[in-house]
Amino acid sequence: YKSTGKEKYVEVNAKQAKEILTSIKPLILDVRTPNEYYNGHLKNAKLIPLSQLEQRISEILEHKDKEVFIYCRSGNRSTVAAEILIKHGFKKIYNLITGIIDWKRMDYDII
Repeated sequence: YKSTGKEKYVEVNAKQAKEILTSIKPLILDVRTPNEYYNGHLKNAKLIPLSQLEQRISEILEHKDKEVFIYCRSGNRSTVAAEILIKHGFKKIYNLITGIIDWKRMDYDII
């Protein structure tokens, strides 16, 4: 997946992400596959695989004007997901650009 680079969202690394998740309490959106999710995910993460995000956007529309934190394995799918959310009017998006790979490397909690 490639970002078109046109849209605006905040790219964060794992350390910044941990601070955001602690202080803001955003919707946490995991856009990986179900198999990846069940092999370990962030606490309170909602799974909507990237391939289903457009069709399932109504499930998260209530968060349109609230903070949304997106992650995937390495940051590629979450970048595409961020652009999809922006297209649907979401404004406060944080993208874990380094993915759950970096989160795990920092030895942060995984469920």
